[in-house]
Amino acid sequence: MKGKIRTILGDIDPSELGFTMAHEHVLDDPRVGGYMDSEHVLNDYEKAKEMLEVYKDAGGEAMAEASTKHWGRNTLGMAELSRETGVKLICCTGYLCENQVNMDEWIGNKTIEDLVEEMVKEVTEGMDGTGYKAGWIKAGTSYNYISRREEMVLRAAARTSKITGAPVHTHTSTGTMGLEQIAIMEEEGMDLNHFCIAHVSRNPDYWYHKKMLEKGVYLIYDGPGKPKYYTDEVLANVLRKLVNDGYGDRLMLSNDMGKRTHHTVYGYGPGLTYIKNKFIPRLEEEGFDPKDTHRFMYENPARFYTMYK
Repeated sequence: MKGKIRTILGDIDPSELGFTMAHEHVLDDPRVGGYMDSEHVLNDYEKAKEMLEVYKDAGGEAMAEASTKHWGRNTLGMAELSRETGVKLICCTGYLCENQVNMDEWIGNKTIEDLVEEMVKEVTEGMDGTGYKAGWIKAGTSYNYISRREEMVLRAAARTSKITGAPVHTHTSTGTMGLEQIAIMEEEGMDLNHFCIAHVSRNPDYWYHKKMLEKGVYLIYDGPGKPKYYTDEVLANVLRKLVNDGYGDRLMLSNDMGKRTHHTVYGYGPGLTYIKNKFIPRLEEEGFDPKDTHRFMYENPARFYTMYK
């Protein structure tokens, strides 16, 4: 069955996606959802445009934009950014996690069925009262636990995926609760080929990552260039083992640059060119086959973000 990828400017053939960062933030204001850390506010349109232009000049062609409505996504702004820069943005519906947003305010007494209806509408009709549609579904869990509402969102995401064909891609706090997320998706009967877990590089445990991959999911390593967590050497070593185990077609790379201090356009770094210009060349210098790094950035995102309904 031939599928499509739903970018904010419309559906495209997977072959058109190109070099893709699998989890990024471009234009948002999380204060909308009650997250008051101003360092996470990326609400400057001109800076966002410059950010994407720098990325495009380095060979970047697409990215999954991970800002949900309660993270202050700017749907109209992202559509215009994509139109002006030519960078394809795959935007999301769903919710983050209890320890970062006020889910009591945003979900309240909603049922799982209410959440499914809301998510389906954003995938099939449009986000925030526009005709610009979401291309994937976000859910998330807190550090070492899953709250009642987080579980509701996970179950709603799985059901929305089964209805729409949109993939589900989750936040993990410090890389925890991945196996527990998978168990919930299995209970919902979700096809794990359409399930991806992000931020695993915050918990670079080879055994743990392998156990998740054995279930058939995808993993996103979005920590390169952030040595305050783990060095690139640590991440490269885990990636090498997993590629050698035969999981190279389930791994994706990104930087998850959700703070101003991550971006060169705000005067900091490492910036959106780090994966392309530094981390991938390092992997290849240290023995990774270019065919594998190509899979990380081209083939795997194109396969994962494809919708088959």
